[in-house]
Amino acid sequence: MVNNLAIYASTRCATRLLVALVMASTANASPQAAKSSWWDRTANSQFSAQSHRIRSDLPQATSQSTAEGIDRLWLSVDSGLGQLRPRSLGLQQALLFFSQEDLTETLRTQFAVDAPSEACAFFSPLGQGIAVCTEDTPPPVCTRALTAAIVGEYLRICCGGDLPPALQTGLADLLARVDHSGLESGIGEAGLAVTRDCAASTTGPRVRDLLLMDRDAWKLGQATGASEQLNEQASSVVRFLTAQGASIGLAHFQRYLRLVCEGTMSADAFALVYGVRDDAGWEQFDARWRAFALAEKPSATETVRERLAFLGEGLRALDGEGATPSDLARLELELKERDIVSPAQWRPGFSQVRSQAQGAGDPTGSTGASGSAAKPKPRAKGAHFELGAVQAGVGKAPPEILVVGDHKIRLKLIWLKTRPEPEAPWVWDIGRGN
Repeated sequence: MVNNLAIYASTRCATRLLVALVMASTANASPQAAKSSWWDRTANSQFSAQSHRIRSDLPQATSQSTAEGIDRLWLSVDSGLGQLRPRSLGLQQALLFFSQEDLTETLRTQFAVDAPSEACAFFSPLGQGIAVCTEDTPPPVCTRALTAAIVGEYLRICCGGDLPPALQTGLADLLARVDHSGLESGIGEAGLAVTRDCAASTTGPRVRDLLLMDRDAWKLGQATGASEQLNEQASSVVRFLTAQGASIGLAHFQRYLRLVCEGTMSADAFALVYGVRDDAGWEQFDARWRAFALAEKPSATETVRERLAFLGEGLRALDGEGATPSDLARLELELKERDIVSPAQWRPGFSQVRSQAQGAGDPTGSTGASGSAAKPKPRAKGAHFELGAVQAGVGKAPPEILVVGDHKIRLKLIWLKTRPEPEAPWVWDIGRGN
């Protein structure tokens, strides 16, 4: 795993600012004027930060602190990826929304873009930038989505559409997984299980196949049911390219990015930097990636974090049905009966955990994928999850989930609201345990 990307050392405050954005937005929310669009309401509230021009309906102090966090992320990405030269000059747009409905409607009406209701990068003939919303969105999701959005925006303005979509996806995933609280970061067991299967397969795409996919081929692959495999393999290839080793490493990858940014075709830039020019060279390169993928070790903390997120999403769904379980065993059973997958779609920074997979409710066990040799540990030994007390009554938060039995991993899942209305749903967050 890369240890010297600048973003790893300088973005901790971004998480704190996003959490502050959630809480401050809730505390300072006011009824929105009827029949007034978000675009009209924010016409006179724009201001310039270092990297973006900000347009927001959040309280002024929250908008300012969030803009500072965006600046730090932008500068960290710029430094970590080798300070590429943007093809388009001037400030980018950052739109900060209190309401998911306003985000979706504004991007559709002002930019002709359909976008998810959290944090995203958007590009169209009518404009480009990033959009951020925290409503009903768990802070870890918003933080990682914002990081991925800034990575996507940065690569787009520096490399246009010339960077292979697989590498853009892998870079967004790599940087979105950066932990901002000083804990271990990296790839969890769920993502590695998929990658091992890809590396062991004789029928899946090779590294050259991934790097030669244009955007149409990438979208087609995503639409044919192989999206998780493609995305996890792309992420693994980027980890391989930025890991330290002979003829591999961050400096080489930065040189490749600079060549693409300056207009060199991606295939030519790759050949110049990595020396792969014929079938034999690609076969050797692919074999090196497969060896790397099969040997890569999961991050214990990220494995716990992604499984807490999975259980949190499951608890949130059950709480919405009024079916909150009283213990972890019942929670796992309920999730298996519903065949829960979280997140429902792969996104940068989050591998998918499935309720049917072995070890989904175990912080240290294997996912049960065919490429994984690890075996789940008995729950009575070592680290395990425990469900907190269930609070009775309407409007009570779902129970917390704690990691018990491992003093090195002090994490727990807690609950908060991002809107002041009593009927607003609870959203999970992952914090430090006792």
